[in-house]
Amino acid sequence: MKKIVRLLLILLAFQSYAQKKKEIPVTRKADYQVVMEPDKWEFKEGKVKFEDYKGHKAMKISQGSGQVVLKNVVFQNGTIEYDIEPVLPEFALSIYFHRKDEKEQEIVYLRAGKMGNKLANEGIQYTPYFDGVNMWDMYPEYQTPAMTKAGEWNHVKLVMNGARMQVFLNNAPRPVLDIPKLEGNETQGSIAFEGSSYIANVQVKPNETDGLSPLALPDLTDNDATYLRNWAVTTPQNLPDGNELSFRNLPQPSAFTDTISAERRGLVSLTRKYGASKSRRVVWLKTKITAKEAVKTNLHLGISDEIWVFLNNQMIFVDKNLFAQGMRKYPEGRISINNSATLLSLRPGENELLIGVANDFYGWGIMARLESVEGITQTDQVADIIATAKEIEKLDLNQYEGTYGNADVNYKLRFIRKEKQLFVQVSDQEPAQLQTVGKDKFAFTTASATFDFLPEGKKLILRQGNESKEFRKE
Repeated sequence: MKKIVRLLLILLAFQSYAQKKKEIPVTRKADYQVVMEPDKWEFKEGKVKFEDYKGHKAMKISQGSGQVVLKNVVFQNGTIEYDIEPVLPEFALSIYFHRKDEKEQEIVYLRAGKMGNKLANEGIQYTPYFDGVNMWDMYPEYQTPAMTKAGEWNHVKLVMNGARMQVFLNNAPRPVLDIPKLEGNETQGSIAFEGSSYIANVQVKPNETDGLSPLALPDLTDNDATYLRNWAVTTPQNLPDGNELSFRNLPQPSAFTDTISAERRGLVSLTRKYGASKSRRVVWLKTKITAKEAVKTNLHLGISDEIWVFLNNQMIFVDKNLFAQGMRKYPEGRISINNSATLLSLRPGENELLIGVANDFYGWGIMARLESVEGITQTDQVADIIATAKEIEKLDLNQYEGTYGNADVNYKLRFIRKEKQLFVQVSDQEPAQLQTVGKDKFAFTTASATFDFLPEGKKLILRQGNESKEFRKE
């Protein structure tokens, strides 16, 4: 009996030892808390204080602080959490992320005056910055009411992974903002705060993404063939305040040396391509539409900020969406395909659609969609436009210079080259600048006249309306 008891004790002792050998040490939980002390942050002197506030180590940011930057942190994917109590009055309470500098970054901000109003759709917004331009007016779908309150702590949580981001307020189970694709040019960078407030309990958790997929959600407009997505484009030119576009200052075909394509929602973002500007600028966008018969269809347009529309060199529409000047289109001056519309009367064959776009305030761009494509066989034709521009660039204008006559008319045509432009002078009238529309072909749009040169035969054909006349070089 004693032997049996002794044997059981030995077995129990061995089992206990084996269990202890199998025990896995408890991993210490990572500390993601950001210390609220001055040496951890970069800020303007006198604009930030660190103090105990309502039981928390807090950072108090004053109005006009500029960006208060968290030092030595490069954030890409993961979670950012913090508590914020607004100090009113203030316009916006902001967190910046993926911040290369103040020109290239992304932002989520509360509009302080709209907090707690369930009908204020602009309570919270996400937007990128391009070259220092806050693109809030170009992404109206990335805003929503914010049920937060002044005078108490509000918890904010941002979860990012790859192309996606979700924003949660006050521990709600569903995100207040669910961003299908982050729009910024940078995918990593620093973190910063701005706006009069108390900030506490800041946590930065790299790669903790709560299972959020890194893949962008589908853009539903990708399935809509009625959007005009591809354009030939000129370089930006200054357009002084008060100046308008007309048929008198249409761009030369040789100016269309580059292209631009629509992004999500059919947005042609000129700010992303050309950056910021302190003065009013204009670019021209051109595309071609081919119809098998005469077609009438509405062209729906998103506008930021001013447009002039020409079809086959005839002005058909002018409109403006000027937030700062009170000329605001629905929705409240933001860009939307519902901003405006005009009728297109397409002729059989190829039609040239030309749009001048000027910037005035923040974001710059357009959207364009045909209401119907019935009777239309092709859109987004830009290859020929670019090819023509390259062909024109190589033209030797000297071969067209000279005086041309026709015995049946009482005037002569004199062609003069000035730098890279060709001018025509009719008898003693002032020379008029011609548009180079292709190899050996020029146009004077004011008079609806075209000149087709035949250099080898030393002659040209003048076409005006349904008439044509042959002139020979003297």
